[in-house]
Parts: sequence; C-alpha cells; structure tokens
Amino acid sequence: MDASAAIGTTRQDMKILGLISTGHFMSHFYVLALPPLFVFLAADFNVGFAELGLVMTAIFGTSAIAQIPMGFIVDRFGSRKVLTAGLIIMSAAVALVGFAEAFWQLIPLAMLIALGNSVFHPCDYAILNSSISGSRMGRAFSIHTFAGHLGSAVAPATMIILSSQFGWRVALALVGLFGILVMFALATQWNSLHDDAIPKKKDKKVQADPGVKDGWALLFSAPMMLFLLFFAMLSMSAAAIQSFFVSAMTSLHDMPVAAASLALTVYLFCSAGGILIGGEISDRTKRHDIVAAVVFVVSALITACIAWFDLGFALLVVVMAVMGLGQGIIRPARDMMVRAASPKGSTGKVFGFVSTGIAGGAAIAPIPFGYLLDIGKPEWVFYLLSIFMIVALMTVMIPKDMQGSSVK
Repeated sequence: MDASAAIGTTRQDMKILGLISTGHFMSHFYVLALPPLFVFLAADFNVGFAELGLVMTAIFGTSAIAQIPMGFIVDRFGSRKVLTAGLIIMSAAVALVGFAEAFWQLIPLAMLIALGNSVFHPCDYAILNSSISGSRMGRAFSIHTFAGHLGSAVAPATMIILSSQFGWRVALALVGLFGILVMFALATQWNSLHDDAIPKKKDKKVQADPGVKDGWALLFSAPMMLFLLFFAMLSMSAAAIQSFFVSAMTSLHDMPVAAASLALTVYLFCSAGGILIGGEISDRTKRHDIVAAVVFVVSALITACIAWFDLGFALLVVVMAVMGLGQGIIRPARDMMVRAASPKGSTGKVFGFVSTGIAGGAAIAPIPFGYLLDIGKPEWVFYLLSIFMIVALMTVMIPKDMQGSSVK
C-alpha cells in the first residue's frame, strides 16, 4: 500500500470513529442529564429523592434488559437504522421530560431514554468491527470508550449551567433538540459506515428461527458466559470504588473526606487516561488476556494493601493513580477479547449480551458494599474488591480448550 492509500485509510477510519464516538458521547450525556436536576424536579413535582431514584432505576434496569434483544435486532436489520432510531428516541424522550406535568410521566419517559440508550453498545461495536482497519481497532475501541466517559463528565455541569440560565424544562428541551440535530447531521454520513449484519436470505421463515436459536446458543456458550461475568466483575468494582471509596477510607483509616475525595479524583482521571493508553497497547499485542491478568493482579494487591495498611495520603494517591491507569488500560483489552470471540454477523448480539454485565454489576454493587459499611466492616470493602478482581482474573485465564468454542 502506498502512502496516499494509507493516509486515505487513516482519514476514513478517523471519520467513522468520529461519527460513532459522537453518538456514544450523546448516549452517556443523556443518561446523566437528569440527576443534576433532581433538586428542581423534587420541588416542582413535590416528591422525595427516593422516588426520583426510581427514575434512574428505570433507566438502568430497562437498558440492561433491552440490550440483549437489541443485539439480535442489530444483527438482523443492520446497525445504521437501529442507531438512528435509538438516538432519535433517546433525544426526544429527554426533551419530553421538560414537558412533563406529573411525576408518574417521568417513569415511561425514563424507559424510553433507556430503550434508546440500549442500542449503542450493540450498534457501535458492530460498526467499528466492520468499518475500522484491524491494525487500529484497539485505539478505536479506546477512543469510543473515552468519548462515553467524556459525555458522562460534562453532563452535570452542562445541565446546571443551562438550568441556571433558562430553567430545567428549557434545559432538557434544548439538549434533546440538540441530540436530534446531531443525529440528522450524522445520518448524512451514514454511507461511510459498514455493517457486519448477516445478509437476509430470501426465505425468511426458514432462516429466522434457526438464527435466533443459534444466537441464544452462542450467548449461553461457556466463553460468552465468562465474558458476561468478566464485565460484571469490572462494573461492580468500578461502581464500588466510585460510590464507597471515600466512605470506606474515612471509616477505616480516619482519612479526611477532602483527602479521600482527592485520591478518588486522581483515580478517575488516571482511569480516563488509561483508556487511551490501553488502545495503543491493544494494537501492539494479541495477548490481551495477559494485559488483563497483570492489571487484575496489581489491582487486587493494591486494594488488599489499602485494607491492611494506613498508606498515608501521598502513597495512597500514587497507588490509586496506578490502579486507575490499570482499570483504564483494561477497557480496550476487554473489548478486543470479546471481538476476537464474536463470530461474524453476531457482534451486535454478543456485545449487547456482555454489556448487560455492566448495568447488572452497577445495579448489584451498592447492596453488598453498603451493607459492609453499615455493619462496621470498611476493610471488607477492599477485600471484596480484591475478590472480584481475582474472579475476573480467573475468567480471562481459563484455557480456551476448557471453555469450548463459541465459533462454529
């Protein structure tokens, strides 16, 4: 390949990645668009924060349930159509929250937001898998993941600023309208995207049932169940650190809240940076399982040491930075391992299936970790984190001949 051809391929990959990452940014932004406004919603609808918590439960629960069937739909009908519909539904639902007149109306709208959100992992990974050059796939996955994190990061400040200027109803209407405009702009470039959905056969009746049956058999194969557990362990660990690290440190080592919060902030920033570093690493090695194993061993040791020793503020910041980098680095390696195990034409359903581990893990994590703090066992927050990381380590280190094969 000559230089000009290489440059053209690079430009095409960047264009495709930009399109898909923009949609991923919007999906994460919308999921966190409502929580910053809860104080206004509570006052206007005369409800408590427990009721408003049901709104987020509806979003995460519906999203987790919808991702598996959405994966089948993506592989059957193609990613571009489903992605277009998903972002329009999500944007419109967010805008309609601004017109809600009663609290009960928020629940179905939250479910619509989740339904739109459920398309992104199956669609995005199917498109990236088919459209991006294999030599740049790790970096593509990392940038895609980073864009989602960026959307989550800017959502709270954006919604507060807009609400302070125009009120919460107008703020939601504006960001919803913006999403629809973004979708139409992206749709003009959809011809640049490839799709690995299996072409439909003429005799749809003959092909439909075996396809669904084989799809479920694939999802419940040993490798895919291990990936589901892998994603769940990662999600539970991340949710626990984000939600309970500060409380555990103040209880276990009498660390000031400000100091513990700063250590957590360092972890989160390093995790975001680690995602981009992980993309480079993933494109330079095929042994993504070794990368994951190293990260899990180091992270398990760090969390155990935090429980055993009072490291002091300076050393705590250092080890949290190391662990944050590792947790970021593992994200592209995780996606590359799933990609390698996905048969052609099944990327949507596979990523939809394993991504339910993310939502499921985030939903389950608060229960055991919150209970450990309630009974005065903050050290077990870190022990349990270590256990989760060891379990995740086991899922990636089981020999492939013991897993069986997911590809016929």
